[in-house]
Amino acid sequence: MTFDASSLGAISLFMGAMLDALIGPNLFVPGEPFLIAAGYQLHQGTWLGVILVLTGAWIGDQTSYWIGRTIGKDAQRKLTRWQPKSRKPFARARLLMLKKERSVLIFSRLLGPVAWVVPFLAGVNRIPYRRFTLLSSIGLILGVGQFIIWGYLLSYGVESIPFISDILLFANEHLYSLLVISSTLIFVIIGLYKKWRWLSLKAGLLFTIAALLANYSHFFLRADDLVAELDLTSPQTSISSVQGLSLKAFPGRSAVYDAQAINVIYIGETPRPTMLNLGWIENKTFSRNNIEWNDYLNLLRSKTPPVSDLFWNGKPQNMAFQLPGDLMKRSHIRWWSVGTWQGDGNVPSAGKKVWVGALSYDNGLQLTPYSGIVTVLHSIEPNVDYERDLFAQQIQQLPDHSIRFKLATPPIKHDEEHDYFTDGHILVIERDLNTDTYQTNPT
Repeated sequence: MTFDASSLGAISLFMGAMLDALIGPNLFVPGEPFLIAAGYQLHQGTWLGVILVLTGAWIGDQTSYWIGRTIGKDAQRKLTRWQPKSRKPFARARLLMLKKERSVLIFSRLLGPVAWVVPFLAGVNRIPYRRFTLLSSIGLILGVGQFIIWGYLLSYGVESIPFISDILLFANEHLYSLLVISSTLIFVIIGLYKKWRWLSLKAGLLFTIAALLANYSHFFLRADDLVAELDLTSPQTSISSVQGLSLKAFPGRSAVYDAQAINVIYIGETPRPTMLNLGWIENKTFSRNNIEWNDYLNLLRSKTPPVSDLFWNGKPQNMAFQLPGDLMKRSHIRWWSVGTWQGDGNVPSAGKKVWVGALSYDNGLQLTPYSGIVTVLHSIEPNVDYERDLFAQQIQQLPDHSIRFKLATPPIKHDEEHDYFTDGHILVIERDLNTDTYQTNPT
């Protein structure tokens, strides 16, 4: 049996909608991209996507209900320990269901995070199955339908909406992970319902093995293929202002992930000499270096583990550096080549090369979705301004560099779209052999 691109896309829509409705995976699988993509297909005259996302979402709701009904409170306890952010939706949904059960079952998909847990709590509270199915199905049509309509309307101008391409890219990145997760959960649920404990244990073991193989394949077999797959040549663009740059990077090739901050600009041939002069250590990266398992272990022993790829405008970093530290805590920066500088009121800079950098601090480890897999990566300290200001102080040690701060964006909060918060200023560094004047405070 073979799958073509359309078959894989159809499976992605079904699996994405189902996992978005399934308790547990729905805490980190966003369903909106898949629902909007189904609306886009509808505009192209294809109903299959709509049928698949409705079916997937319905199965996810039903499965969540039966999980709540069979293993209920124990599962809730484990879930809130695993994902503390689920406690608030649980509490709010429970309160709403006590007051207005029918309304909540119908309109939960319009109430944000509450929708994550309502079918599960309906099972925990043993709401009659027929009542749950009828009311939640009405709600499903309302909730899923709104995003299908958005996708349908967006398709009129899809060429100018990069979000659609992000949806398809996200689906392709996560296809096999979605298949593994959903297959495992189905076996676990069947095992629990039939009291076949051996089936649940085997499903858990198979999932663990599949996750480990996916991680190994991603980092050690396929990561360096990105250089061959993507056009990584430096773009020949002219940058006239900081505001003209994209100032977000993502842990995947689509912009569906939570963003990380681009908070440094370097104007000059290359930032490498500057970084080395300041005592930063150049890291290996999985996409730019052919890292084998033995290399990885040696880098861990030297406390300079390889840097996972971030993607700016769909491309992995050109180079990465870290300050001396340990395996859990370290300052690091990734650099991307952009183009040439042509403006921003600094005429002597015209024609120089421009680099953008994502500077942050690793603070421990966390389990996170990343570029099509779920893996253990460093947890990023959200206060990126602190690292930016420390780096500015370091640059002051070099007499042939000047710095300035530019207000590039309004202040950004740490929320569900950003892994950081910032005052909106970006540090601009320029190699300037004729000046030793520095501006050290954002204005």
